[in-house]
Amino acid sequence: MTDPEQVVEANLKFYFALESQDIDLMDEVWATDASAICVHPGWTRLAGWENIRASWEQMFRNTNTHMRIDVSEVSVEVQGSTAWVSCLESITRASGDRIQRAQAYATNVFVFEDDRWLLVLHHASIIPDS
Repeated sequence: MTDPEQVVEANLKFYFALESQDIDLMDEVWATDASAICVHPGWTRLAGWENIRASWEQMFRNTNTHMRIDVSEVSVEVQGSTAWVSCLESITRASGDRIQRAQAYATNVFVFEDDRWLLVLHHASIIPDS
């Protein structure tokens, strides 16, 4: 349970679900109860899996782009049945000839439940262009 590599894998599974724009995969990585919290860059705080899931569905439905997310500067801490990951997200979106790039710092908190690490909090903040 306290193996940081399992937390890293859970974190990568979240980013794979995001990059794939796959709501079913999101269902697998998140804690699907009222304790879940998400703060997308530029959004207000969302509480509860139903609200968070609806936000992902909206984003995926309104995105006509290919998205790639590279994660670096990964730091993992595990304390009992709780773990957190801080990382740098490098996001590339491509739509036709148009390419957009952004970076965000993210904090992802996981809880160990039913023999797996589930995401209970995702908070990402865009880094302004310098």
